[in-house]
Amino acid sequence: MDALALLLAREARTLNLTAQDEPQDAEALQTLAYRVLEELHALGLIEGIESLDCWAAPRRPRH
Repeated sequence: MDALALLLAREARTLNLTAQDEPQDAEALQTLAYRVLEELHALGLIEGIESLDCWAAPRRPRH
């Protein structure tokens, strides 16, 4: 099983989501959808807003 599937399964369990045919919490579904989109963007599979994080900052000279 790949890392993305494990990550998304863990997120779904954290949000108490299931694959059963029962009503799901709309906010939890939206949170999972955003997480999926973030991961797909991080893999370069879909377009998204580029953001700088700590790896993009210049390092101090002593490092």
